[in-house]
Amino acid sequence: MRQPDTDTPASPVNPQVEPSTDLRALLDTLAERAWIIGLCAAIALLGAAYYAKRAPRSYEATATVQVEQEAQRLVKIEQAVKEDLRALEIMNTIVQKLSSQPLLERVLETNDLANDPQFAGVPAPGKPPATREQMLGRLAGMVKASLRRNTRLIDVKVAYSNPVQAAKIANSVVDQYMNQDFELRSSTTRGAFAFLKAESERLKKKLEASEQALQLYREEVGSVSMVQGDDVVLPQLRELNLRMAQAKGESIRLKTAYEQVQNSGSNVWEMLNAPQIGGDSAVIEARSIVAKLDSDFALIRQRYLEEHPKYIQASSQLEEARRALSNSVLKAAESLRVAYENAGGAEKGMDQTIRSTEEAALKLSQKAIRYNLLAREVESDRALFDNVLNRLKETSLTTDIQSEKIRVIAPATPPGSPASPRVPIIFGASLLAGLLVGGMLAFGLGALDTSFRTVEGAEQYLRQRVLGAIPRLREVKKSGRPLLETADGQSQGVEAFRTLRTSLTLLGRQRDRRAFLFTSALPREGKTFSSLNFAASLARQGLRTLLIDADLRNPTVAKYLTANSAQEFAGVTDYLLGEKTLAEIVRKEEKLEHFYWVPGGHFAPNPDELLAQGKFSDLVNEALREFDRIVIDSAPIQAVSDTLLIADETETTVLVVHGGSTPRKSVARCVQLLQNAGASMGGIVLNLLPRRRGRGYDYYGSYYARCRKAVKGQPKARKPTAAQLQND
Repeated sequence: MRQPDTDTPASPVNPQVEPSTDLRALLDTLAERAWIIGLCAAIALLGAAYYAKRAPRSYEATATVQVEQEAQRLVKIEQAVKEDLRALEIMNTIVQKLSSQPLLERVLETNDLANDPQFAGVPAPGKPPATREQMLGRLAGMVKASLRRNTRLIDVKVAYSNPVQAAKIANSVVDQYMNQDFELRSSTTRGAFAFLKAESERLKKKLEASEQALQLYREEVGSVSMVQGDDVVLPQLRELNLRMAQAKGESIRLKTAYEQVQNSGSNVWEMLNAPQIGGDSAVIEARSIVAKLDSDFALIRQRYLEEHPKYIQASSQLEEARRALSNSVLKAAESLRVAYENAGGAEKGMDQTIRSTEEAALKLSQKAIRYNLLAREVESDRALFDNVLNRLKETSLTTDIQSEKIRVIAPATPPGSPASPRVPIIFGASLLAGLLVGGMLAFGLGALDTSFRTVEGAEQYLRQRVLGAIPRLREVKKSGRPLLETADGQSQGVEAFRTLRTSLTLLGRQRDRRAFLFTSALPREGKTFSSLNFAASLARQGLRTLLIDADLRNPTVAKYLTANSAQEFAGVTDYLLGEKTLAEIVRKEEKLEHFYWVPGGHFAPNPDELLAQGKFSDLVNEALREFDRIVIDSAPIQAVSDTLLIADETETTVLVVHGGSTPRKSVARCVQLLQNAGASMGGIVLNLLPRRRGRGYDYYGSYYARCRKAVKGQPKARKPTAAQLQND
């Protein structure tokens, strides 16, 4: 019977806890199923190679044209149809017209593509040739026009199997567009020319009729007076009115002076106060003479007496001068009267002249109304006729001028290499698609896989120690023997079981852990292989080790070690039935020192009843007295209940799990059953674990330190980084 377990029991199983998904697990999944990704990538590359080989070669020729900012003009005349070539809508319209159906029809006819067998294709027997619509659709699929961003350049690309024909079609598209545009503009200009010509004939006849009507009216009213009109009469009236105003002013001035003279009566000296009298030249001269003589007479009176001859002479000269002054004043008054009367007569005559001139102007204005209407109509008809005639000449000149809406920058030339299939892009896209599909399949299979493929996943899910990880061993497949040879001490298999031996040794005191029970959840998980090689590992350590085959329903230890059937040897069943002793059933392995084994024995119809009788405990206790270590190979738990009957007979129970195969829930169920049966769970052994790549460690050569960490629960010591040292 096993001794009480002094170690802390393992944590209970919690099957609901799923392993966490992190970047490392994803990388592990990709690394494990890298063959799927590689296979998908290879299939994709093969498909790409097949497509690249079978795909028809297509050559792409490009003709580049530039849209002018405005139409070039050889002469300074306006076109009949004008477009703003600077607008983006116009450039996009040109792009669409370069691949329009009418233009493609012209290209089809110009290059005679309908009769080209390479383009039209050779009709199959019994089938009609390609229709015009089909050929146009084929040509439309070949031609592609695109506007370069932020430029005025348009690329016309033609993809065709013949490089020379592709360049020819690309240049033909540009040429036919220019011809089509020229014809369209020419037809529009010719229509405008015909309209302008008809309009000019009509306006010419109308102008002639207007001129004839004007001429008849001139002859009727007199062309001279019509020509003079306002140009002569109005200035004349203005002059007459001015002179009339002057005459009235002069008459008023003379009337005032005359009335002043009339009021003076015969008093000469009062008449002299009138400006018109006092300002007369004769009066002024007479007054100056009187003034001089009066001054001289005043001197003579002071010297001489009245009887003196000089006095008398001076007095008579003064009187004579005064009479001359009076006569001058009277003559001036008479002249004023005559001037006044003449001014009145001139005013009346001027008034009559103004009246007659105004009457003549009114009559002339009435005649000029119709004259002006006829003259303006003639001028309007002449101006309209001149404009239409000039436009007609311009239109006639622009009819034969080629439009310069677009200009060829780079004509298409035959390409030297095919544009499609683009082999690098095809292979790159195929490789990427293969990698993506392979990655998705790898992740999908990983998500569907419910087995254990990593130590971390098993420990986290089962809450049990993973004692060892045994990979697929090439040496077992090569030798055909389940017992690993001892010559290759550095092989992965030997190292894996050394690690398992060390892990079980570190579970507790050696005297308390001498008996080990190996079992599995399902058959064919490698429990016999694991127990056999673990026992061999103990024997190589120098310990007398006994391997007991307790799988009474399917004993295989004898077959693996002797290549004979287990029924040929007495074994466990014979001991339990009391027919054999321990010494009689123990066999020595000749090839390995200190290694002994007990076969399952002869067939027993009821193995579970034999194991339930309790004699198996006697077998274990008796074996422990003679051997240092005992390893028991038992039956699968979910297949039969035999193992649960003897699970409490050993100090350590090891559950062997087929890595990458056994479902997690089945393993968790077995752990639960073993714990319920009183088994002392030592841990899990992951057998046939898939080889992994891309990890920072492996499970085959350096798993010793990993298992120490799993057993003791202590993290692996790592060299602190510079950042950690600075933070401490």
